[in-house]
Amino acid sequence: MRSPISILTRTSATATQPSPVRRMSWAEDLVTLVLTAWLIGGLFLDGWAHNTRPQLETFFTPWHAVFYSGFAAITAWICWSVWRRGGVPAGYGPALVGVAIFLLSGAGDLSWHLAFGIERDIAALLSPTHLGLFTGAFLIVTAPLRSQSADPAIGRGRRPSLEQLLPAVGSAALAGSLCAFIFMYLHPIYENVVSLGRQAFLQTDFTSAQYTFVNRQNVMAGVPGFILSTVFLFAPLLFLLRRWRLPFGAAVVVLGLQSLLMQALTGFEDVGLAELGVIGAVAVAVLLRLLDPSPSKLGRLRIFCAVGPLLFWGIYFAGIGLNDHGLGWSAEVWGGTLVWSGLTMLALTLLLSPLATVAETSAPVDARP
Repeated sequence: MRSPISILTRTSATATQPSPVRRMSWAEDLVTLVLTAWLIGGLFLDGWAHNTRPQLETFFTPWHAVFYSGFAAITAWICWSVWRRGGVPAGYGPALVGVAIFLLSGAGDLSWHLAFGIERDIAALLSPTHLGLFTGAFLIVTAPLRSQSADPAIGRGRRPSLEQLLPAVGSAALAGSLCAFIFMYLHPIYENVVSLGRQAFLQTDFTSAQYTFVNRQNVMAGVPGFILSTVFLFAPLLFLLRRWRLPFGAAVVVLGLQSLLMQALTGFEDVGLAELGVIGAVAVAVLLRLLDPSPSKLGRLRIFCAVGPLLFWGIYFAGIGLNDHGLGWSAEVWGGTLVWSGLTMLALTLLLSPLATVAETSAPVDARP
């Protein structure tokens, strides 16, 4: 029988422990997703304006208004959610840090524009204040993904539906698209650098001596572009796969959304690239269902990450080749690019897989002399 003192001590210790902060519900995470979509939509709208209206010379534009109003909306929502709970819900701590970074970077961006004018082309993507905005936005956008990842009830013992995982899947898709935005000039769906038309353009606009140099530069920038874009497209899927068995539509959302957004930056100047991206997304979704990788099926996960990029970019190369009756890149270059894209994601699965500890892999040591 427990003594009254021990019972009193246990009760007192329990009473002094702070109660856990209530996590965000599915509907609340969905609201966060919608508001972050407003923020990222404003960013891509502003990117479209800079790409199609190069005469922009002011910070105060309608497109900046959409972007910054999206930030105001998501900031108000996160702060209100924290205030109402009296604490920070799971997954939203980094988002608060992102809000602070975004605020400081936004103020710096206005000062930068007033002092140095409006950046153009690649310089706009590399501006220090813009990279600060990117960092803050990334921490904010990934809040629903962290929130649902911290919920052990989602997908327990079964495959969650796309509806159930929509906040996490949408958050991962927006995060990948945000990263792709910063490197848009290297993304194959933003600009086609592998076609015969591109080759003809280089041959026509440059002398024979210049052509050798610019064609080499085209390949030197193009191949890393495929590898980087592979990460932007498939790393969000890999993150989701390390936590859940994904429903069919998840790959379509993650890969298809980025494909559409990257071409939207050009005003759909080459809409066929977006179409190939969506077709590739559906094909990858079929592969995902056939292999059914999951955190407990590491071999299947590695096969998917190695084959998925080959399938996606294989459709891309095949579509351009069929449309143009050939490719501007040699078989060695486009074939090697396909292999490297698969190896890149395979390497990521190896890096992210948990390693066995020495205690798990070593035979027990007899301590007796």
